[in-house]
Amino acid sequence: MRRLAILFLFVGSAASPQDTQTATKTQEFGLKTRFRWYLKRTYIDPRSHANLIADVTADDFIFGGLKRWGSGLSGWGRSLTPAYGERVIDNTTEFLVGAFVGDDARYRPMQNGSLVGRGFHATEGAFTARGKNGRTQLAYSRIAAVATSILIANQWHPHPATGNNLSRTVVFGITDKVQGDLLQEFSPDLTRIGRGIWRKIRHDHKGISR
Repeated sequence: MRRLAILFLFVGSAASPQDTQTATKTQEFGLKTRFRWYLKRTYIDPRSHANLIADVTADDFIFGGLKRWGSGLSGWGRSLTPAYGERVIDNTTEFLVGAFVGDDARYRPMQNGSLVGRGFHATEGAFTARGKNGRTQLAYSRIAAVATSILIANQWHPHPATGNNLSRTVVFGITDKVQGDLLQEFSPDLTRIGRGIWRKIRHDHKGISR
């Protein structure tokens, strides 16, 4: 639940979300488009880097992850480096497997309808993709990417997981995509709420100052 916690910490942000993992219903996803999407979400998009830093920072200082890596800024740096490496492996694997099997695992938000319906849509979107025939199917590229990145990055940790613990880590890594899709679905709404609260605070403050 780290990403959801981070969202609420930054819900008052004035910046509008610019999601790099969404797609329109009519947008084609050929190799060139797929490669541009991979480059942007992995290396170029500053919001992607900021989200990674926020995720690692929250895990280190709020959820106790820093105990595994050391203390202070040096421990934080040691935890950030493998997290970035894991993301590169994840995105690269998804790009290669997706190009091979032809699925499109980008999330397509509803952004309207009931909260429950949108929640189910986001949950389903974490495990499904659009196939070459345009039909919804299991997201082979996404599942392969998560498993590959976790298995490799596990070797970089101070105390690598093994056996059942490693299996649970892979499963939780896949379900973590649900959090990402929920953020993509609801972050515009929460950002609007945050902006409204911020405007009200500023307006009340100006009224008091007068």
